Amino acid sequence: MIGRLLARHRLAIRHHAGWVSYPVGGRPRGPRPILALHRLPDPDCLYCGGEGEVIGAVYGEDEPDYDDCECAPFLPLRFVWLPHSPRWLRIRRACPACGTRSRTCGCYSNQPPF
Repeated sequence: MIGRLLARHRLAIRHHAGWVSYPVGGRPRGPRPILALHRLPDPDCLYCGGEGEVIGAVYGEDEPDYDDCECAPFLPLRFVWLPHSPRWLRIRRACPACGTRSRTCGCYSNQPPF
């Protein structure tokens, strides 16, 4: 029922694992997980055609620039800060070069990501 209500009003609930907020006049907050309410693109939009992004190209540039359409802004309408997961639940991956779990092992790996 909630899904149908959200779909009727072109809204979606999304989880962001690391959101950073910049309040006006304050220090940045985050990265922290949030649960956010986003507006979905309008399928009958004349500018983006329901994609949510508008291609803005300048003559002479190699790649086009993508901007958010006015019918679907990137920033959420409302969001709720979620607590961090406990440290013992976080997955620490071993270094592919030496096999240690230290963040600063000092090894070099030639496999992606570098």
